[in-house]
Amino acid sequence: MKIDKQRLRNLQKAFNIIALGTASGLAVYAFFLYFHIDIFGWNLGLIFAPLAAGYVETILAKHFIGEDIGAISAFILFIVTVAYGFIINNPTLGYNIITFGSIVIIIQAAIPTFINYFGIVVVVGTLSYLTGFFKNLTDKLRNHVRRLIGKPELEVIETVEEFNETRSNNIINSQKFIFITSTDPKDLDYDIIGFHYATKNIDRNTHILHLSPENVEKEHLNELKKGKDECLIRLASEIKKNGGNGVVDLDIIYFLNGIGGSEFQIIARGMGIKIKEEYPTS
Repeated sequence: MKIDKQRLRNLQKAFNIIALGTASGLAVYAFFLYFHIDIFGWNLGLIFAPLAAGYVETILAKHFIGEDIGAISAFILFIVTVAYGFIINNPTLGYNIITFGSIVIIIQAAIPTFINYFGIVVVVGTLSYLTGFFKNLTDKLRNHVRRLIGKPELEVIETVEEFNETRSNNIINSQKFIFITSTDPKDLDYDIIGFHYATKNIDRNTHILHLSPENVEKEHLNELKKGKDECLIRLASEIKKNGGNGVVDLDIIYFLNGIGGSEFQIIARGMGIKIKEEYPTS
């Protein structure tokens, strides 16, 4: 019952707020009509009256209810102004670009949260991120300020750290473990431990546009190299835990995983073995 009473009170408040917004819009429209504020016979109240109605309603709704109620008074004023301006007072005016412009403004007034958020935050934000517009702008402003205060400019260079393949190979060779891609090396005496595998997932840059596609490609290549070596080390560790010291039929697989190929997955797999005789590790 308390919830229903609260809803009823909010509904009554909403009705009163819509009425006040509509009254405000009618007052603005009457003002523009009385003083003949128009351009080439087209009264500007057609724009400002619904806009004022929606604005008053939105402010009152946020204050008394705590949320938007859709700027319904803006639609009411739109109907009233169009009916009076285009049909009653000037039926020969018809539809034109000014009419279309007023409709756009009414929609903006009626759903300001969606229009402003989507139009400004989402669209502009996405475009600026993809093009790097604001980043470049802030970099220029920062360097301008540094010039004014007598400090040297900061040079912004997008670089990708080189993958140290020699160092990575040394780490793998230090495992005291034999990696063999052959299925059955005839010159070795060994016992089979069992099939083993190791995996590594790497996040992939899935942006549609890249400011520096060469750097993105290079970064992906480095991550794949690191991931491959990490898989080999994990594979060796798992086999050594089971008493092995080598792997035959070694296979490394790369493929995309996740929704829309959001990550790379690397798998290193092979048959773990225990080599009975000493075998060179380098």
